[in-house]
Order: sequence, then structure tokens, then C-alpha cells
Amino acid sequence: RGREIRMSDAKSQLYRDLSVQLRALLDGESDWVANAANMAALIWHGLSDLNWAGFYFRQGSELVLGPFQGKPACLRITIGTGVCGAAAAQGAAVVVPDVHEFPGHIACDPVSRSELVVPLVDQGAVLGVLDLDSPVPARFDEADRAGCEELAALFVAHHRRPALADVGDIDPASGCRLPLPQRDELDEEGRLIYDRLADPGGGTLRGLRGPGGIQLHSPELARRSRPVNHYLRYESGLGGRVRELAILATAREHDSRFEWAAHEPAALAEGISPEIIDLIRWRSHTAGLAEPDAIVIDLAREMFAARRVSAETYARALALFGSRRLVDLVALMGNYAATAALLTTFAMQPDEAPPPSLPNLSFHTR
Repeated sequence: RGREIRMSDAKSQLYRDLSVQLRALLDGESDWVANAANMAALIWHGLSDLNWAGFYFRQGSELVLGPFQGKPACLRITIGTGVCGAAAAQGAAVVVPDVHEFPGHIACDPVSRSELVVPLVDQGAVLGVLDLDSPVPARFDEADRAGCEELAALFVAHHRRPALADVGDIDPASGCRLPLPQRDELDEEGRLIYDRLADPGGGTLRGLRGPGGIQLHSPELARRSRPVNHYLRYESGLGGRVRELAILATAREHDSRFEWAAHEPAALAEGISPEIIDLIRWRSHTAGLAEPDAIVIDLAREMFAARRVSAETYARALALFGSRRLVDLVALMGNYAATAALLTTFAMQPDEAPPPSLPNLSFHTR
């Protein structure tokens, strides 16, 4: 028993040393791929009896291979399958003494006998996993689990997206960096817009404490943009379901928590199921969705994430919507992308308390 305690103490000290070295490696570097590569190398050389050490990062419902040390590995793992997928699905570390006894184990390297997988978690969202394999049965214990959880937490914290804004930067009345517009400082048309925004029945989701209030700081912009916004949302013939799918997909691709919080209830009211909303929230695959739903989501992802719309996706969208409605759909998404830019620049704060309803699904490069 005394020997076990001494070994545990020595292992704990080893992980403390690794933590110090990892902090030094991370210091001053913001690129998460470069940092993941160095962290994998640090663990590979710092721990004994490993035959693989590295990362998988989440993309929708899959884990995709990241930087690693060891033999070539499986490129993609579905969340929920294998040891890595189980840790990602549970959001908790998994220690496997014998991988051959783990149901559904994925044998990337047949030499592996034991495995430790630690999820990378930020504000409740699993962004990926740290995976260690060993040719030695029962190689990993609770000290390894605790030590690797600390290393993973350091990596996540270093790349955590900054808060929307410092508390001192936000006007408490407006909820953003700009004060609420003053009605008596506006011209007659600006006052009409102000009154519509201030009226709970005025047809806006957030009134003055939202993008409409920000735009009123440029009254001419507010005057010109409101008819366009109204046309795209209510008169273009897209329908409420397509409209709210497009807005949620746009909010997701811009990580716009405010837009998401404002429009998730509207999407539910249009009959969009919680399952489809979660699919957008987590960037999961659209396979199996009805084509009108799938094409809206796929189009938004290609427009804003890939920055290129494939010929196949374009042909699907054109066949479904026709040229006029497709132009309107793209303009609607562009309108809400511009709104997301306003909300980001002026740090409009959502009313929701953490954890956010729209989790970050990627690491931040500062």
C-alpha cells in the first residue's frame, strides 16, 4: 500500500511538471493547431509506455483527427462510438484497462491494450478529446486521469474565446457598448422608428435593446434598412420555417449568441423541432432531414464557413426555390450576417445566464 502511495505521489509530481512545461509552451502562441502539436509531443515524450498520444476535434457529430504522435490513426470517429466517442458523448474522462473488453472499441492500432480519453470541454460544450493509448494493460490510473484533465483544462483555457465584453464596457440600459438612442435627439422619421421599437407590439423581437437600437445611432441606416428587413422576413414568400432556419443557421455560423437567443423561440413557434434546432446548434450532419430544411442549413454552412457554395448545393437550392426566392434567401442570410457584425462590434449582451444556449464549437485563435 505504501509503495502505491509513493508511485501515485511521483506520478502527480510528473503531471505538475508537465503542466509547468505546457504553460511555457502555450505562452505567447495563439494558434491552437500548433499548440496541440506541441502538447501531443510533450505528453509523448513525458509519459512512459505510450504508443499513441494526440487529439481529435469535434466537427458536428464526428471527431476528426488532429495533431498526434504515433502511428497513423483513424481519421473520423462518430461521437458515441469507441472510447473517444464515448468520452465525447459523456463529456467525462474514460479510463479503459483493457480495450479488448470495451464494447465497440475501434482498433486503430492493434498493439494498443489500454486507453485514456479526456474530453476538451468549454462551457459545457465538448470541443474534442485528448487520447492516450498504451501497449501495456491497465497502464492508466486515477492519477493519470486527473493529470491529463488538468493538461486538457490548461489547453482549453488558453484558447477560450474572450467574454463578449468587460462589464465596465457595457451600458446597463442598452446592454451594449452604445447607449440607448435618445428620442428627442431624432428627427420625425427617427422618432417613428424609435416608437415602433419601444412598442412591445411593434413587430420586433428585441425592441430598442437589440440591433434596432444600435442602428438608430445612424437614423438614415435605420430608415433604409427596416423596409428591406421587413420584405425579406415577411413579404418575400420564403415562409416562416425557411426564414427561421436561415436565421438560426446564420447565427450558428457567426457564433452570434444574441441572434440565436432571440430566434430560437421563434423557430420553435414556426414548428421547427428541438431536434433540428440541436442539429444546427451542434453543426451535425443534415442527412435524413427533409430537403427544404437540409438545403437551407447546407447553404448557410457553405456560404459562411467554407466561403464557397458547391455546384451541387447551388443546383439543389435553385431547384427548390427558383432564382427569385433563392436571391431573397441569400439576401436574408446576408442581412442577418450583417446584424451579427453589429452585435459583435458593439458587444450586445444576451439576457440568458450561462451556460449559453449557443456553445462555442471551435477553439479561438487570438
